[in-house]
Amino acid sequence: MKIDLKKVACRTAAATALTSGAAAALAADWVMLQAMEPPTATHRVFGVAQASYTNFFGCDKLEGLRDVGPNRFSLLNGSYNGNCRVGPELRDRQSDFNLDNLGFGVRGNLIPSRINYFLMANAGMNGATYDPLDTRRARLIGVTDATMTFSYVPGVRVRVGLMKKPGPEEIYQGADAINYIWPTDFIARVQLERFVRTNAKGTRPIPGQSDGTASFTGYDSDLGRDWGVQFFDAFKTGKWTHTYAVMVGQGSGVHDLRDYNSAKDLNLYFSSEYDLPGGMGPNKHGVKFYAYRQKGTRNFEVPPAGDLSEDFGFTRHGFGFKALGEIFGAGRGRHRLGAELMYANGMIFYTPTGNVIDEAFGGQLQIAAEKGNKARGFTLDYGYYLDTHWQFDVRYALNDELYRTLGTPTWNRADYRKIQSLTFGVNYRFNPRTRLTVNLELRDVQSPNAVYLGGTAALRDIQTSNARIVSDSVGARFGVQLTYTF
Repeated sequence: MKIDLKKVACRTAAATALTSGAAAALAADWVMLQAMEPPTATHRVFGVAQASYTNFFGCDKLEGLRDVGPNRFSLLNGSYNGNCRVGPELRDRQSDFNLDNLGFGVRGNLIPSRINYFLMANAGMNGATYDPLDTRRARLIGVTDATMTFSYVPGVRVRVGLMKKPGPEEIYQGADAINYIWPTDFIARVQLERFVRTNAKGTRPIPGQSDGTASFTGYDSDLGRDWGVQFFDAFKTGKWTHTYAVMVGQGSGVHDLRDYNSAKDLNLYFSSEYDLPGGMGPNKHGVKFYAYRQKGTRNFEVPPAGDLSEDFGFTRHGFGFKALGEIFGAGRGRHRLGAELMYANGMIFYTPTGNVIDEAFGGQLQIAAEKGNKARGFTLDYGYYLDTHWQFDVRYALNDELYRTLGTPTWNRADYRKIQSLTFGVNYRFNPRTRLTVNLELRDVQSPNAVYLGGTAALRDIQTSNARIVSDSVGARFGVQLTYTF
């Protein structure tokens, strides 16, 4: 049967990765939390404010970069790699402050049990207000969520508008359920999409595009969201709750309703959660297993006319589990345990500011667009809840960036980057609405494969050296974040 909306009532405080007023939730049904309202709800205002301080004490300034033809890499010597700057303004400082989120919204019922709505905007310093890799603020406020949900057909609810795409738990969960300050590298660069007009590096030449026309900034971000329609519902069977979601989307950014090709994105999601004793609402104890698949098409434009050029298909898929509660036995404390394995094929974001490649900052945008260029990520997460105030966390994350390529002169094994991080965290909750998060993240970036194609041996040695200088410059970071929800 369909899930009891009375049980959903205490879950509806949850929202989205940029937007949430929820209590911490790990084994939560985010499909239902984001789309549904309890029958007794009317209308309510909610929001989140997050501010952080970051110190890249383990990063080194770039030294020893040499020029390659017209590329003046040596000008970057004495500055920090883009992975050692606080975004989105990316000032060349070892430490900086950032207003991560300033979100506010309204949600409620228009017709109880039949039609509900969810509206959210954000005025923080993030992808809602800045275009990708553009350090100038693009807009004062950006809309991040705008949906209506219709519950008329048994087993098939319908949600339309701008919403979270069904996908990795790290993106899908609400802001206050995120236990760390920074997203994992795979999520930040592979799953959170940037839209660009031209690509500086492509396997097949695109007429009208070259180094002279390549973009240095993007024109929009998806923030893990898309405009579209979603079909979904949840079903209870004993102690199990099974949830599905099928979303057809535009495949465009949150600020751009234009469809750039005739193809639509397809996002599939399924989860099964086993109830454990204890907890309530979003903090309900349980063990959840989930899987997802995303498929779409992207293209690049040819300036200045803006004509469409070649289309490139891509896929994303992954699976994982989350557990919260007395998972090691009654009376043995409350724990959180999760793991997720993620894969990406095509449209792999590979660019200076968000990556660790030869051009460390301010360079042309490079996307490994063709299928056959692949990345994979793995995350292992653990948390221990001492009491209602203190929480201790540790997370390991891996991004095998372009672990497999087409094997052409343009994309080959020299482009592979292995990016690992180990994050230690402490969360202290002053009260249910106010939380202080402290993180120490150790990062290791490797460029293991030498450049072996193109130019002379001396030139290839310079390219290899530059890549390793940039990779070796990325080090540890320390951060403090204050979160307030209402």
